[in-house]
Amino acid sequence: MKATKILYSLLSISLLFACSSDESDKLFNGEEISFIRFFLLVDSNNNILEYPRVNGSLSAVSEYNKDNIKTLKIPVALSSAEITENTTATFSTTIEGDIDLSIQPEQTLTFSPGKLVDTIYVTINERWDFSQIPQLRLGLTAVSNPDILIGMPNSLESNDELIVNFNKPSFQYAFDTNRIEIKGDPSEDIEVKVNFPLGYFYDDINESEIFSFLNGFDYSISRIDQDADSMTFSITLNEAINNDDVYYQTVISLQEYNGYVPTGNSVLQIVKPIQSERDVNANPAANFYNLSDQYYRTYGETWNDFNDDGICQWSGYNAFTYPVIVDAGDANAILYDDKGTSDTSDDIYHDAFKIGFNSTIATSTTNSFNLKRWFSNESTSAANSPGFNISPALEFFPENGTNNTKGTVLVIPQYITLGSNNGNSHIFAISGEGTYEEIASGLFEIKFQLHLTNDEVLGGTVTAEYRLYNSRTYPDPEDLTTNCLKEYTL
Repeated sequence: MKATKILYSLLSISLLFACSSDESDKLFNGEEISFIRFFLLVDSNNNILEYPRVNGSLSAVSEYNKDNIKTLKIPVALSSAEITENTTATFSTTIEGDIDLSIQPEQTLTFSPGKLVDTIYVTINERWDFSQIPQLRLGLTAVSNPDILIGMPNSLESNDELIVNFNKPSFQYAFDTNRIEIKGDPSEDIEVKVNFPLGYFYDDINESEIFSFLNGFDYSISRIDQDADSMTFSITLNEAINNDDVYYQTVISLQEYNGYVPTGNSVLQIVKPIQSERDVNANPAANFYNLSDQYYRTYGETWNDFNDDGICQWSGYNAFTYPVIVDAGDANAILYDDKGTSDTSDDIYHDAFKIGFNSTIATSTTNSFNLKRWFSNESTSAANSPGFNISPALEFFPENGTNNTKGTVLVIPQYITLGSNNGNSHIFAISGEGTYEEIASGLFEIKFQLHLTNDEVLGGTVTAEYRLYNSRTYPDPEDLTTNCLKEYTL
């Protein structure tokens, strides 16, 4: 029918809007009607779907409860089968309550044949009295083309007005990583980023207050950059820490401060590990990843009684496994890809002795060390439980530094954050050790123990037994008599 045909034309033009063919019949009644409206899409978790992302199951809202301080981006859409000239529309703003807002553009929106969506940006400039709920009212007031209606022509939701309620916001912050290795040279400088996923006020943050320190060497820290959702800090060594036989470590933790709550990676470990003589050409890490297969994974077994039936057994799991990318000058660097050219600037180097576990999806997690099975109520999102992705995770030490088939393995000591599905978040220290060996042609087995430490959840340190293989086909491990792992609640 004609209305349905017009609707699909609108979809292809704007890339954003969706309604059913039944709804289009009610809206247009078979006529070609052009209109503008606010088109703010909000999901069930109160997250805004920002243009040009599409979700046909969501409808535009006429009222939005804002619970963060990120800049609000409000799309205004011109729905028309065709426009041939530039068009403008005006809108009004009314602020109720004591809140300092910047609104851009100030009054006028612009549209053209190639631009059917314009955006209103609302920025909160400073804190307000959180016991109050200020309100912003937006209203579309006029269009330069008299053939274009204001609001969607139906009796249910015209979307010609939008109310924004400013509720008490949540403040969160996290490091963008949990671990950084340094060389230990004097004046060595590294950058550390702190992310604020819900936004922040610049004047709120004092680096002398948001951090706590457990220092293992002398350094200075200063803020060097900031944008709308992150701050970057510089950490500079004030001394040489170049004894290769000593393990150096500094731990920086984020604190609850001024209403900001640590989430995700709240502990940053800066280390200079012990150096050992190893031939990078042994390259044991390469036995445990395959970048030509995006779904490549390693396969493990955990000795456990997760069912709590008094019977301990091996349980299988798998995790996506990746190399650790390093600079060409890294002591453990081995060339992986020269891009087929003599230009060395784009060469890719891997750490010959380390691997990590990560998800193929940025917002999700893989099952490093089968940790998801340790707990009954874990959150698997990367935002809540970044510790399910661990990179680097394992480090290999070939026998005599050169052996291609066997040696020892280290679970790289670090702090990881795991969250529950009820909002709790916990920091665990992990470590461990074992051996690796080629047990058949091309088949490597790692036998190791994993130590997980957390007083609140685990009551101290728990040790678990593992086997890890670089193929899905491997012999059954022999049963053990110790370290039978049970399930815990986060």
